[in-house]
Amino acid sequence: MTIASHPPATPRKRSRHVRIALLGAAAFSLAACREEEVPSAAFPTLDACLEAAAGPGTWVTEESCEQGFGEALEAHVETAPRYDEEALCEAEHGGECMVEERPGGGGSVFLPLMAGYLLGNMLGGRGAMAQPLYGRSSGGFATPGGTVLNQARGSTSLSPNAFKAGPVTRTAAPMTRATVARTGGFGAARTGGGLRSFGG
Repeated sequence: MTIASHPPATPRKRSRHVRIALLGAAAFSLAACREEEVPSAAFPTLDACLEAAAGPGTWVTEESCEQGFGEALEAHVETAPRYDEEALCEAEHGGECMVEERPGGGGSVFLPLMAGYLLGNMLGGRGAMAQPLYGRSSGGFATPGGTVLNQARGSTSLSPNAFKAGPVTRTAAPMTRATVARTGGFGAARTGGGLRSFGG
C-alpha cells in the first residue's frame, strides 16, 4: 500500500500567507482606531454652544456646553501659553493678550485670551471633555495639548487623544523670542498631520 505524501508548502506560499495575515491585522487596527473617534465640536463662545444645543439632531446639550466651558477655563488657567512680552504674545496669537502677575514678586507674564473651546462627547458614559482653543500666528487654532483645527467653529470626529491636557505653564518659565524661534511657535511642533478641518 502506497501512502501519498504532500509536499511541504513552498516558501513563496508561506510568505504569501504571512503577508495576507499581516495586512488583515493592519486593516483591523485601522478600523479599531476609527471606531475610537468621538463626536467633537468647536465653539468660539459658550453662547454659540448653547445655541447649537437648542437645535435639532445634535449630541451637544446645555449641560455639556456648560461643563465643557468650565473644564476649558480650568485648563486655560493651568496650561495657556505664557510669554515674557506682551508684543510677542499678541504676534503669536493674532489678538489681545492679558497680563498675569506672578506671586511673590515673580514679575508679569502674558497669555492669550481663549478663542473658543473644543468639546468632545466621550463614550462609555464618561460625559464631555474639553480643551481651550487659541489662535495661531500661522493660521487656525490649537489646544495646549497640540490638537490643531482650521477654525474655531464646526463639528467632526476626533480621537480622545485630541483632548489630552497640555503641559502646565502656570509655574513654568514663560516663552521668550528665542524659545519661539527654536520651537516654531505655539502649536507648530505638535501638529502631526497639520490642520484638522471642521465642518459646519
